[in-house]
Amino acid sequence: MKVFKYIYYRMYKAYSEKNDSPVFRTFMYMTLLHFFIAVSVILYLEKGLLMNNVLSGIVIDIIKRSYVFWIALISCIFLLTYFSYFRKSLDYYETIFSKWDVANKYVKIWMLVVLPFLILLLSINIYILLFGGHVFGKEVIGFFSK
Repeated sequence: MKVFKYIYYRMYKAYSEKNDSPVFRTFMYMTLLHFFIAVSVILYLEKGLLMNNVLSGIVIDIIKRSYVFWIALISCIFLLTYFSYFRKSLDYYETIFSKWDVANKYVKIWMLVVLPFLILLLSINIYILLFGGHVFGKEVIGFFSK
């Protein structure tokens, strides 16, 4: 997606301006961003599988506690990050995004740094609104609660 490529471009430029290792830092940032999105999807997928009785809670717990599952997930995210962003040179991204003056002006680096945590926080809040749960000792009845 073009949004993620733009985020990669901006973070790469920010790290290179700080004389930090832009390749390593941007790789770790993009991996973190993809990991938080994957965790959000896993939360929703788990609840959907439980609610529709596709898998039992015991089977899902076994899968979540499995080292193979987490190693496979993290390996896939590393590979996705590498193949999506790092196979092209920075010149490729500069030709595309250097003309994005409005985005370059209004999207600040601090916004991009906060983005993974904001995604995770919002996905948890939406999860609670949809499926319910306990928040600060109060029970919240979700939209899809039984």
